[in-house]
Amino acid sequence: MSTKVSVYIPAYNAEKTIEISLNSVLNQTLVASEIIVIDDNSSDKTVELINKYSEVKLIKNHSNFGLGFNRNLAINNSNNEFVASIDADVELNKDWLEILVDKLNEEKTVMCGGRMYEKYISVAANSWRAKYYSQNWGSVDKINPNFLFGCNTILKKKNWRQVNGYDENLKTNGEDIDFSNKLKQIPDVNLYYSSKAICYHLQNDTTDTLSKRIWRYHSFGYKIKKPSIYRTLKLSIKQIKFFLTRSFNNLLNFEFNFVYINFAILFKFIVLEHKYYKKNKK
Repeated sequence: MSTKVSVYIPAYNAEKTIEISLNSVLNQTLVASEIIVIDDNSSDKTVELINKYSEVKLIKNHSNFGLGFNRNLAINNSNNEFVASIDADVELNKDWLEILVDKLNEEKTVMCGGRMYEKYISVAANSWRAKYYSQNWGSVDKINPNFLFGCNTILKKKNWRQVNGYDENLKTNGEDIDFSNKLKQIPDVNLYYSSKAICYHLQNDTTDTLSKRIWRYHSFGYKIKKPSIYRTLKLSIKQIKFFLTRSFNNLLNFEFNFVYINFAILFKFIVLEHKYYKKNKK
């Protein structure tokens, strides 16, 4: 008897990729018994496209609640003990689910994650992201990596309950790191990274989208700090030092296109942080 699995996808303004993601879930060698999409109040055609799939259970939010909330909402509304998740801009290899379910069936394993490649690395910004912000742990399977990336994972619902789910204050990133750390506090369990469960990131980045993603990560991370001139200066100086060092290394390796991307991201990062400070200061 095959294991029953729910698969959920948190989606926000994902009209360009949601159909590719859904089709890759539907074409798995191990068929999911339930597919859930949480639409986080999209303003594009995401919901219209999802409604074309009779197999999909759609839950629509009336406001934008973020990743931590949406992950808990999907898992809470799922009907199976095994619950897998992918992002709305991810395309799965056909055996992705089967490989991860096989690993999760091991008694001590509470969560598994696969290996994600960037699909469009011919674009300079995507190539930069693939080098510095790849969402995988390499070509060898690992037990208890630092954390498992939320973009392609599977977990046991009982363990999700055991650690009180995802932190709903973490709306744009960091919820997967925080959740992995909470699971690791359970005695005698493992997180498992499978290099053979492969998927592809369909995001096509620019320096604008990269700078926004990096700013969100460094600005909010685990704990959202109140805006202040101290915070803005500290974050900006830290990023200046970091990107200058990276650019120097890029020059040594003749990666001149990366130097341009570094400085473009750095400039936009500082602008975003300054705008955040001006908008929220009291």
